[in-house]
Amino acid sequence: MMLFIRSLIFNIWVYISMAIYGIGLSPIGLTSRAGGYWVMKAYSRHVLWVARHLLGLKWEVRGTIPTEPALLISKHQSFIDMMMFMVALPQVKFVMKQELRWTPFLGWYAMRIGTVSVHRGKGGSAVASMTRQFLAEHEAKPGQITIFAQGTRTPPGVERPWKVGSWRLYETFAHLPCIPVALNTGLFWGKGSFLRPPGTMVLEFLDPIEKGLAAEPFLEGVGGQIETACEALYAEAAAKGEGIKWQPQKA
Repeated sequence: MMLFIRSLIFNIWVYISMAIYGIGLSPIGLTSRAGGYWVMKAYSRHVLWVARHLLGLKWEVRGTIPTEPALLISKHQSFIDMMMFMVALPQVKFVMKQELRWTPFLGWYAMRIGTVSVHRGKGGSAVASMTRQFLAEHEAKPGQITIFAQGTRTPPGVERPWKVGSWRLYETFAHLPCIPVALNTGLFWGKGSFLRPPGTMVLEFLDPIEKGLAAEPFLEGVGGQIETACEALYAEAAAKGEGIKWQPQKA
């Protein structure tokens, strides 16, 4: 019962505080890129702080945090993922679906910091558009380009393909280190899940992928590396009795 009440309070506060930060700090956040980052980082830190003190839901970063420009290929399980990236990295830039572009607060600020939007139903043309946008954006302001390479939030244990758009970015930005990223956030803040059980959410930066790979070996390699690391994080949480129960399943 207490978990339900705490989760209810937290879920409501996430959106109330988003409006407070988004509106109250808009003179700072929407007038410059630096201001946009400042507001988004402040809001993200606030949510993570509330999660820790209200829910007992902590977070940690593992591996070598990229502070220079890089391409990050990541798993995506939760709304909280973007907040963890925002706090952990100095100049993160995301790929997001086009429908979110004009979403109040989230979309406005994401576009202000250089997030690229894509129309997921347009296949190759969407990939080409994404690449062109990132080339222009990266030339203007380099940072940590981050793509959730399965294209949507994917619960722990669910199998979904790793999309070719991540390889296109890997090929286009061959001069940048390409770093896979694993996480376990779906155990604590999953898509469509109301409860927020206590535990430790982990964002793990893995070893860089070698350069010059063709599409198929790249997708197999990066996907396998991330999935293996995620499985280890799930097992670690299960051994501690943290998060939801999970088991491998088909999408």
